[in-house]
Amino acid sequence: MDSLSSTFFAALRSVGTASTMAAAGFYLHRRQFVGASGKKALARMSQQVTIPCLFFTKIVDCPQNFSADKCPSFTDNLSDVWVLLFWPVYVVACGLLVGEMAARISSTPKRQRPSVLAACAFANSTGLPITLLTVIHSNFPLTSEIGKVDPNLFLSVYLILYPVLQWGVGGWLLSPSESDTYQDSEMNPLSSKDSGVDLESKNSEAASTMIEELSLKNILEQHTHPRTNTTNSSLESEDDSVLPRENITEQAETIPKHSNGISPRPFKETILTALPKAFQPPVIAALVGLFISAFIPLRGIFVDLHDRDDDAPLEWLFDGLQLIGQAAIPINMCILGINLSITSQMKPSPSGYVSGKTIAAIIVAKMIIMPCIGILTAIVLKNYIWNIPDAIDGPFYLVLMIVTITPTANTVMVMVELSDGEAKEGMARIICMQYTVAPVLLSISVMLIVQVATLW
Repeated sequence: MDSLSSTFFAALRSVGTASTMAAAGFYLHRRQFVGASGKKALARMSQQVTIPCLFFTKIVDCPQNFSADKCPSFTDNLSDVWVLLFWPVYVVACGLLVGEMAARISSTPKRQRPSVLAACAFANSTGLPITLLTVIHSNFPLTSEIGKVDPNLFLSVYLILYPVLQWGVGGWLLSPSESDTYQDSEMNPLSSKDSGVDLESKNSEAASTMIEELSLKNILEQHTHPRTNTTNSSLESEDDSVLPRENITEQAETIPKHSNGISPRPFKETILTALPKAFQPPVIAALVGLFISAFIPLRGIFVDLHDRDDDAPLEWLFDGLQLIGQAAIPINMCILGINLSITSQMKPSPSGYVSGKTIAAIIVAKMIIMPCIGILTAIVLKNYIWNIPDAIDGPFYLVLMIVTITPTANTVMVMVELSDGEAKEGMARIICMQYTVAPVLLSISVMLIVQVATLW
């Protein structure tokens, strides 16, 4: 009982710490100290600098404690944790299955089912897990497995393949159907879907018809000031995969295009287009870190591997990168708080409205059923299939489970906005409601997975 209560309070502290940092971002946005441009700058800093530095230094690091013992290397355990490379396939597949069940049970309209599937399949896999794992790691003594081995090392391996599935499967899933495209062209032939592309090039025949009916002033307004939404554009980033808005045309290539506005791009072609986008700076930093760690002389340039007294040739550079990486967690959580403030202020349009029954089904599926699947799967794998070394099995299975318990990634908002703009208000409400119940449900889930991980 004492073990269970201590685990619960450790989980509560981790969620409380994350909520405190997110509250700072929420406050800054509500007081209008940080707007869309400021949030974009934070998001770019997170993706381009702080998260890559965090992953790189976690993998290459060797504790400088004047010890004569051999410095542990993450690459020594790669043969045992290689399955994390392909774990995203299982997590996304389970999310799609659970999402389909949630959509059927809640009688979700057919046009909204792709959004339900995406909301259940793609979880926040960077910012929130990094924060939770860091706080959990710090709450355990160095004599324990979780206190000795940083779980974020294993998370960096998981994130190598995950972006490919997120943008490949997600982009294909959220591409409008033929009927949706036809209805949109009938209702609004000049709609730009908030993508900023030229209206006439998107539907030249409809544009030429409408030109005769529009006044010269309206035509100039349509072409000079395309329909935009500054509130929604500020939702472009997610702590797990931040994408700058100025590259919107390049990013849109990862979402399935339509030939003449009718048939979506095949799934295989979508994956091939998503692959270049998958190698974001955090992924590249993790791969570079793995490469350096695999060669002792190369690693010894950055960290002292002999007497560990902090005097390697480039230790000063490594120390600087490590300090920068430590800023990743507060910045990511501030971005999350800003996103929550933005989504809470959005008013859904009639076309983007999602019923309360559907939202409730998504919350149950994403915040209750998916964590149960993650925990049960980890138990089965531990007892019957995998033989992970005792020295790392606790942190390993902790990461295996934690990627199944977090709410929907804000990156899904980007995919919705690029492919089906009318659904973005509904998706914003779905994400906001998940984080509203997260302090309770996420705390319980964290408690359970930590309890299971510490048993091993």
